[in-house]
Amino acid sequence: MRPALAAVALALLCACAGYAPGEHYVSDGNEIPIGGNTTDGGHDAGPSDAGPDAGPSDAGCTALSLPTAGVIDGCLGGTGTASVNVNGTTCAVSITMTTSTGSCTGAASGVQDAFAGTCLSYGCNSTSLPGNVICTVPGGTSCTINICDAGTCP
Repeated sequence: MRPALAAVALALLCACAGYAPGEHYVSDGNEIPIGGNTTDGGHDAGPSDAGPDAGPSDAGCTALSLPTAGVIDGCLGGTGTASVNVNGTTCAVSITMTTSTGSCTGAASGVQDAFAGTCLSYGCNSTSLPGNVICTVPGGTSCTINICDAGTCP
């Protein structure tokens, strides 16, 4: 008698929960059938969801234009100004400096525009633009190019 009652109770529970034969449910309590509900989750939110789709980084980047940023060039020496541009669609970075290093190119990622690229032939990176660009020079030592957004560096 107990097995029969258990079977009836289970059948009622399944019926009340909306279980349909042949569907399998996720065990998180959401009762979403696996294989039973195959509709699409909706349209892509576009480039504003996390940056350009399939772009250089999954976090995208922030468009940036600093035509007269200040720069302290700790790689080849000198102070001056820099033009910093981050393309908000491709996340391409172009930095042109009036110091001896001259220029940097690469890619930005994230809302702070973390930079990875080259300045002259040095591999360089930064956690943000503007900010400190750390470059590795031959022999494994490093140098820093400080790019300031106020026109002159402190």
